[in-house]
Amino acid sequence: MFPTSDGSVIQGQAYSRRAAGKRMKTINDAIHGQFRIDGVRNDLLKTPEMNKLSHIKQLGLAHLVFPGAHHTRFEHSLGVSHIAGMMAESMELDESETDLVQVAAMLHDVGHGPYSHTLEHILHERGGMDHMSITEGIITGDYDVLREGEGNSINNRKAIPDILEGYGIDPKEVASLIRGPDARGSERNLMTWSEGRSDFVEQDNTLAHIVHGPVDCDQIDYLLRDSHFTGVNHGVIDYRRLIMCLERHGGDIAVEEGGLPALEGMLMARGLMYSAVYFHRVTRVTEIMLSRAVERSEELLPDSVDLQRRVDAEIWQALYGAGDYARDMIRRLKYRQLLKVCASRRRQELSEDQISLLAGLATDSEKRRSFEDEMAQRSGLEPGYVAVDVPNIKLLLAEPRMSQVDIRIIGDDGKTRWFKEHTPIADALRTRQVSQAAVYIMTLPGYEKKVSEIAERMIFT
Repeated sequence: MFPTSDGSVIQGQAYSRRAAGKRMKTINDAIHGQFRIDGVRNDLLKTPEMNKLSHIKQLGLAHLVFPGAHHTRFEHSLGVSHIAGMMAESMELDESETDLVQVAAMLHDVGHGPYSHTLEHILHERGGMDHMSITEGIITGDYDVLREGEGNSINNRKAIPDILEGYGIDPKEVASLIRGPDARGSERNLMTWSEGRSDFVEQDNTLAHIVHGPVDCDQIDYLLRDSHFTGVNHGVIDYRRLIMCLERHGGDIAVEEGGLPALEGMLMARGLMYSAVYFHRVTRVTEIMLSRAVERSEELLPDSVDLQRRVDAEIWQALYGAGDYARDMIRRLKYRQLLKVCASRRRQELSEDQISLLAGLATDSEKRRSFEDEMAQRSGLEPGYVAVDVPNIKLLLAEPRMSQVDIRIIGDDGKTRWFKEHTPIADALRTRQVSQAAVYIMTLPGYEKKVSEIAERMIFT
């Protein structure tokens, strides 16, 4: 029992909720309006792991193509947690489950490094980890985001696992939801069975799929948010209707048949936003320029862990002092003097041998750099000024959910069918090519014709 301000006492659980209410924050969000964060999420809001996200742009360098796209991973994370709460309420999750998915949703991006997905392939190649692995490590306390000496500026720091445990939340269970239904936290058994559930199964994927799955809080928020800030309306979805039609059924998320149009709209919006924004041709040019500058500054940025712990501005500053090539790329980005696409091919225009060559270049950065430098040398250019980009390989790291359309639909007759049984859109979305082209060749303005001729001989014959 605990004393209150009037001298009375209340039980611990009630005290915890009431105390949490006094530590409530009101968030003014551009997408969801005003909503409140309290309790464990309010404490997490104060951590360096969360606040670092305020300095990492959600869409990397996309603002060079879409001028309004300056929003950050921080605001997105708050929005995702808010959407998770809406989904939990619609599916009638209990209080502990709601807390769990809202916390996991809030923390789902804390492992992102500078410029979000733009540099993730470098972090993966050098350190063997993606942002989800790092997120899991941060949540469990196995990874620290602070660089050497930064802890001196943070008073009374509380570690994320300590905060979670203080509220009776298991950090491992939170971390296990980050990747989706293959996680440990997706398993339920008779020990956690609640009286009154009509859909008991040995394995329940509901919580994991709320955080990461075909229809999840992350995708709903990033589609709405990215559409708003880029000004591209493809991401505007009927999310309230979709969430209203969600059910917990058979150990997973299911959608009532009345929500089918909203579901189709969301999945189509995802594909269109990838084509129109995330894999826009000029967006790809800006990302390639930055990533090539980082790749060729390995003496200054050799440590993948240190690289991941930085924020956007620190990478920009480091590259400016890294050498002539990196400095030139940063200046070109600063004043929007971009490389130009001089050649491209769609998937159906490539032979199997050409696809094999390009796939090999895309998955072996050392081999690709050597190939690019040979193209540059034959074109009369310095190393680094010809780039070969195979966008769809990046998609495997950036958005593994793109082909996930296995979603249960609860018909008006009460029977459950798969999404693909209701509409041919499912198979079309599964096989649709996201990028406008399977490969882009980029170079300096004025060298387009020469490099295109070299590419024709080295790649396309």
